[in-house]
Amino acid sequence: MRNLLLIWIVLCSIFGTRAYAISAEDLATRDGEIAFGQAWLKNTRERLYERVDPFCIDLLETWLIRLKNQFDLGSMPITALCLNGINFNAFAAPGGIIGVNRGIYLDLDSESEVMAILAHELAHLSQRHHYRSLRNSERISTGTLATFAGIVAAIATGQGQAAHSLIMGGQAANAASALSYSRDYEREADRIGLAALGRAGYRPESMSAVLKILAEKQSQSSKKLAFLSTHPLGIERQSDLDARLSQVKDFKEGSPVLSDPDFQFFRCLQIEGLEPPINGPSNLSCTSIHSMLRHYRTGNFSKALKLFDGLPTHYKKTFSGFDIEIALTLKTGDFKRTESAISTVALFFPSWLQPDIARVDLAIAQSRPILPRAIRERMIQRPERLDLWRALGRFAQAFKQEHFMFEARGWDALLHGKFEAASTQLKRARASWPSTLDQRPLDLLDQAINQSRAL
Repeated sequence: MRNLLLIWIVLCSIFGTRAYAISAEDLATRDGEIAFGQAWLKNTRERLYERVDPFCIDLLETWLIRLKNQFDLGSMPITALCLNGINFNAFAAPGGIIGVNRGIYLDLDSESEVMAILAHELAHLSQRHHYRSLRNSERISTGTLATFAGIVAAIATGQGQAAHSLIMGGQAANAASALSYSRDYEREADRIGLAALGRAGYRPESMSAVLKILAEKQSQSSKKLAFLSTHPLGIERQSDLDARLSQVKDFKEGSPVLSDPDFQFFRCLQIEGLEPPINGPSNLSCTSIHSMLRHYRTGNFSKALKLFDGLPTHYKKTFSGFDIEIALTLKTGDFKRTESAISTVALFFPSWLQPDIARVDLAIAQSRPILPRAIRERMIQRPERLDLWRALGRFAQAFKQEHFMFEARGWDALLHGKFEAASTQLKRARASWPSTLDQRPLDLLDQAINQSRAL
């Protein structure tokens, strides 16, 4: 029996008034899981407090792809979401969607600790925990199954307590049977994530360090997180992981994506405006960086660049430093420095979109109304990247090219699940599209709208 009624209840809570009659069997295949995940993302994206930062997204994608190679995930695409949430939280949604709150950087001290969290989330995906929860729905009550909806809804709405529960223990339900699944899944994710972390060249002890941070945070917030008391976060889960760590042999540490100064710079950028914990990481004081950012945000660009230039060289000459240098010199008009920083990032990370997006902003700053060819190629290759269409929108607005504006708005609407709005923008784009331009970008949008409607 498919138990379609229960699954229908779950999906209605996720997608609001739109009903998706999807059963556990529909999610049994990777293709079905990916389709579900993309539909979920389109319908909840607007409430995720997304941070549309090309550098952050590229970096998160790079981390995830490095780890993904250690899991049995086949050709599943990875969608990396940088989120503005201030809570310590990351999540894995069906279909390879990984979201990370910037709040995690308040407590984490290294790339290795971030990778420990990501490895845990990818382990949930590789072990099909979402599908297995639904598959077991006949053995649990309606109230317990509805917990699945609650988890996804918590992610979508950014509710601190509920969303926090994902990384801290999985499904928070009243039924004992659901809690037993949660314990099993969390331990399985710890075990498999630990092995993947080591194979990727990151210190396995980082996962234990993260669990200790989580346990401490829970103990300090017992009233707020009381419903998590049934989850194996403290001694039980920690002791199980420590036992596995004691068996790790022949570990070979690899090179991180970011050097330590680079990670500390990136961390400071992410926690701008957040109150650091008393006993939090202190490898780099963020005071000067945050002062630089305050001047930038108030329009005092020359002062901000002066503060940047005053930073130690081993922080400035990092990829995070180059990203900030691009932003600052675009405003001060030092375009040779802008181009040099863009070229450096592109040289080391040719797959990153950030350099091409930066070149769009450089064209705007230099009053060059010709869209760089490379950005169009990226749009064809990676139309799911929202930051590309935001960049096209900025370009269209700067040079009053309404055909590009309608195209950008169409993709933006589509990626937020607004199919009628996307179709309307497509019609406007076709009506204003110059006859001398290739029509294929519009055909791509049309095809994407039709595919999304079919989900």
